[in-house]
Amino acid sequence: MSIVVVGTVALDDVKTPFGEREKVLGGSASHFSMAASLLAPVKIVSIVGNDFPEEHLRYLSDRKVDIGGISKSEEKTFHWKGHYEYDMNVAHTDETVLGVLTQFDPILTEEQKKSPFIFLANIDPEIQMKVLNQMENIVFAGLDSMNFWIESKVDHLWAVLKKVDVLFLNDAEIRELAQEASLVKAAKIVQKSGPKIVLVKKGEHGVLAVTEDFIFVAAAYPTEDVVDPTGAGDSFAGGFVSYLYSQYQESKENMFSNASIRQAVIWGAAAASYCVEEFTTEGLEKANVEQIKSRCHDILEFTAFEKH
Repeated sequence: MSIVVVGTVALDDVKTPFGEREKVLGGSASHFSMAASLLAPVKIVSIVGNDFPEEHLRYLSDRKVDIGGISKSEEKTFHWKGHYEYDMNVAHTDETVLGVLTQFDPILTEEQKKSPFIFLANIDPEIQMKVLNQMENIVFAGLDSMNFWIESKVDHLWAVLKKVDVLFLNDAEIRELAQEASLVKAAKIVQKSGPKIVLVKKGEHGVLAVTEDFIFVAAAYPTEDVVDPTGAGDSFAGGFVSYLYSQYQESKENMFSNASIRQAVIWGAAAASYCVEEFTTEGLEKANVEQIKSRCHDILEFTAFEKH
């Protein structure tokens, strides 16, 4: 049993005030898998071009990520070029080359179809729906999206949202989707229309989790060395989903308990804090389970106070 993630494996050019990298490993599925593989086996379903370096595939495989679902094409690998200024919450896109994504049509293997955990990373909602319709044994389905799909395929997005358990969006995206300025109201509107849990990513300002029963506000880990925030949201998702996977392994009944959801949010925040400390996935490469646990405990200490 494993987590199947369907998303992009890409080549990124990234420039921040602290350095610059070219043709590094990027993509939503890559960052998700690097974070999730600390707690769970992960299978990637994606597509790359013949220009994609074998060393990047070996890098993922060495992390015990199953890359058997990554197909190859004659087209160019999906390529994102962007930069950040000192407000690291805002990514500036300089160039996007879709390449192989224009022909991405994932057909799952029989083994992948039977996986109980599926994460649909940021791709076309029509493709996300097609993947969901192939699954035979879903216990957990998570989904990420972005403003491009909200603006171009919102009806398809709403349709797939009715079939997932958890939605991951940032604060601007949830407001746009719900057509509501209040972040809490926006999250509640979306939650009532589809997923059990809505997770609103707020970058360095933490995460808002909204379910039918409760609201949970979590702080981000206050890391001092923010080098490259690319993939932080995907790393958060990888941490969150893999924590729920670990709970499912222990007790299926408690996987969606309030306590498990809260802890999964904190685990995801701790994982994302490692992502931002280095370029590409190098920060996650240095993290282990004990270090993530330590940062979870730190977040508790940073936010605890006496009740009066």
